[in-house]
Amino acid sequence: MSRDQRSEIEECVQFLQEAVRCDTVSKVGDEHVLARMLAARMEQEGISCTIHTLDDKRANLIARVSSGRPGPCVVLSGHMDTVPVGSVAWQHGPFDAVIEDGKMYGRGTVDMKSGLVALMYALIRFARRPRDSWSGELILAATSTEETGAEGAKAMVANQQLPEFDALIIAEPTDTRLVIAHKGALWTRVCSCGKASHSSMPEMGINAINKLFPFYAGLSEVDISSDPHELLSPPTMAVTLINGGKQANVIPDRCEITLDMRTLPDQNHSSLMGQMRALAGRVSAADKDTNLEFETLLDVPAVSTDPGSDLVSIARQALLSAGASSDDARPRGAQYFTDASVLQALGKNIIVLGPGDPKLAHQVNEHVHVNDYIAVIDIYDEILKKYMA
Repeated sequence: MSRDQRSEIEECVQFLQEAVRCDTVSKVGDEHVLARMLAARMEQEGISCTIHTLDDKRANLIARVSSGRPGPCVVLSGHMDTVPVGSVAWQHGPFDAVIEDGKMYGRGTVDMKSGLVALMYALIRFARRPRDSWSGELILAATSTEETGAEGAKAMVANQQLPEFDALIIAEPTDTRLVIAHKGALWTRVCSCGKASHSSMPEMGINAINKLFPFYAGLSEVDISSDPHELLSPPTMAVTLINGGKQANVIPDRCEITLDMRTLPDQNHSSLMGQMRALAGRVSAADKDTNLEFETLLDVPAVSTDPGSDLVSIARQALLSAGASSDDARPRGAQYFTDASVLQALGKNIIVLGPGDPKLAHQVNEHVHVNDYIAVIDIYDEILKKYMA
């Protein structure tokens, strides 16, 4: 390894440490600090950067490099926010970015600052290349508040911060394996409105918990079945939150449940919502005192890329060339959703590929292997060289 290569690796590691030290917990941390840090590093290379403010805590960042020649538009994307650190003590401080035994510890090391920063360095490499050695435009899209509903990605699409693209690489943690499909998500809150009274006189009130229960019990009537997808498990529906009542001696005047549906690419979310509203209608018709209200909390569709696409083939070859096994390089699916659910409005050729074990995301003592982080920069570089030749 040359001195220049060692210096580049040291810089990449140090920059990731600084990124992890930025508290960007969704909606309470400051994403502007990280966005400015990323922009400053890229502007050193002459890369054009724009920070789009959502509010005083949240921001999107767009960086562009153009070859000046016609060719594909490729977007590299990762989110800047993280989930909270939790209440359980960490082995190392969650924002200290300590490196021990080849692993960097900290909130966001896996999900997903290592992937985001690796994409930035892949972009920087392209900015240094002669413009006649590649074609098209390369864009880094660093998004806000993905963890709470892909809000930054929605703003990118709604406000035309991104153009239509030919290919999108999302750097969510996949253990450096190739993901070409993932589930969608439909989160719905259903509220029962009743009338409060003293619990010693329940006949004077309308118990919102009791009125919501028939809807809860009838959810098995909602048909979430779908044709199978070769890379994804069947769709699921789960009640994940129940909230009702204020204290032991008060008949509750409000009760709500939250449902989380995970869907496949051929499922229509409007149809699923229609089934739930029809169930609510039947429950209300059977009891004039039942009043149910609906609120959609999140509605993002599933993603599925043609396994025979050039992007998928090139990514597989890049992984194999980097030493991945044929199993690790094969296309696979994921049960979670990513910003790709929203960004696919601008293009359908999408892969998810990033460093870090996804099982460590959102966990105490989250950590990424430094060698995996460095290696994925080379893999991104190889994919881009071939796709944008």
